Parts: sequence; structure tokens; C-alpha cells
Amino acid sequence: MIVKRDLSWLRLLFSIKGSSIAQTYVRLLAITAFSVVVTLAEMSTELDDPYSLTPVPFTLIGLALSIFLGFRNNAAYDRYWEARKLWGRLVNTSRSFARQVLTLIGPPVDGVGDEAAIREFQEDLIQRTIAYAHALRHHLRDTDPFEDLQWLVSEAELDHLRTQKNVPVAILQEIGLRLRAAWRDGWISEYHLPVLEGSLTELTDIQGGSERIKNTPIPFAYTVLTHRIVASYCFALPFGLVRTVGALTPIVVLLIAHAFFGLDEIGDEIEGPFGTDPQHLPLTALCRTIEVNLLQAIDAPRIPPLLKPVDGILE
Repeated sequence: MIVKRDLSWLRLLFSIKGSSIAQTYVRLLAITAFSVVVTLAEMSTELDDPYSLTPVPFTLIGLALSIFLGFRNNAAYDRYWEARKLWGRLVNTSRSFARQVLTLIGPPVDGVGDEAAIREFQEDLIQRTIAYAHALRHHLRDTDPFEDLQWLVSEAELDHLRTQKNVPVAILQEIGLRLRAAWRDGWISEYHLPVLEGSLTELTDIQGGSERIKNTPIPFAYTVLTHRIVASYCFALPFGLVRTVGALTPIVVLLIAHAFFGLDEIGDEIEGPFGTDPQHLPLTALCRTIEVNLLQAIDAPRIPPLLKPVDGILE
């Protein structure tokens, strides 16, 4: 995610990083070169062409195209913002679950428990919660999670997780099994077990919402139609402007094409918010936040620093 920096208005105006120019400059150069050719051809001949286009159809089509692009970009941003809210819930639910583990799990009131064993059990559950956050990030990005998990779970469990299609779900399943065992040992009361289980259910709901966004993109027909209309409109635009603005046609076409190609590209970038592009969500930084908060809760000896933006980009 690109973190907003304190740039002056002029520097922001000419900023390349974070804009769509990096993805659209080839198209812009092509349409500008084509406009130059059309302009030179029109200005080099004095023949009266009764079939030349006028700006009127481009005005009408441009208005409809703007509405269509706005609809698609709003749909893409809704997906982006919902994904960010889901991961905000993941941060809060992880903190709540860690607090519940530390306060609701303990020796029976009328009995004597092994305080050291209970403390080890609490730390194990919290480490698995950290492992779940990392596993979910890799699951949504289709990357290998096991390098981040090797210090959080045992080697035997890593071998088991490598056989699973959905590693985050497998981690939650193991946490649930351990909670049941603690309940049987009397470390969790029958009143507190549903509270802990509710947090696991909340984590499952967050994962389900994230998977829905990842696996259900905006209908492909919308994307194809938008790309075709934008490309056709921009490449036909010089024919409708050349007799009105003359030699300035390439400049006017460049400005209009930059707007339409840019909006089209922005919709493509934020439609899938879980990737690693600069415009995508900073899942790595959010996982590090969960990791730091939960390790501090158990007074871990080594706590990594929070991630900071590098060149204005937070991963």
C-alpha cells in the first residue's frame, strides 16, 4: 500500500510512483503517435470529407463511458474497502482471543493446576494465532507459508500442515482441538469455552469473507467491455477532434486518454486487494502488527519491530 507522504502540490502533480502512468504509458504513447499521424494526414490534404466525424458522438459516448467506468471503479473500491475492514477485524479478533486465552484459561477454582503447563499452553495457543494470521496472508496471495510458520509450530505439525489444502483452516482446527482438551482437563469452564469458540468462529468468518473477495472477481464481461470501449473511444477520438482543434489534437487526445486509461487501470489494480502491488493492502504489515501485539501479551523475549514504509510503500 502506498502511504501518503507530505508532498507539495507541484510534486504530487508530477509524481509517477503510485499513479497509473507506469502501467498505461505504452498505450498513451501509442494513442498520441496515432493522433499525430491522423493530424498530419488531415492537415496535409485540403479535400472536403463529407464522412468526417464531429465531436458530438464522442461527447455522448464519453458521458456514458464515464458513468460505466465510475460504476466499475466503485465496485472495485467496495471490494478493496471490505477487504480492509475484514483484516481490521482480524487484528481486533486476534487481540481479543489472546486476552481471552490469558484470562479465561487457568486451573480450576476448587483444584490445583500446573501453572507452568497452563502458561505453556496459553503461549502455544497465542503463537498458533500468530501462525494463523501469517498462513491466511499466504493463502490469499498463493504463496508458501511454511518459512513464516516454522518458529511458531512444531516440525511434526508443519509436516501435517504441508498435506493440507487450506492451511489456515487446519491451524484453527488444531486450536479448537486443544481448547477441547483443556476443557476436559478442567482448565476452561463450561461458561468460558463458548467465548473462546466464538472467537475462532469469528476468525473463520473473516477468512470466508476474504476468500469470497479473492475467488469472486468482478464479472469478466464488465472488464472486457470496459477495455474494448475505452480503447475504441480513444483511438477514434482524433478523427472527431482534428477538424475542431487542429494541430492541438494529439495533446487533447493525450489528456483524455490519460483520464480514461488511468481510470480503467485503477479499477484493475484494486479489484484484487490481496496481492503485492503498491496499491494492494499491506497484509504483511498487518500480520506483523498482530505478531507484535500478541508476543507482547505473553512477554516474549524477542519482539520484532513494526514494519515501516520503504520508499513510501508499506507491504
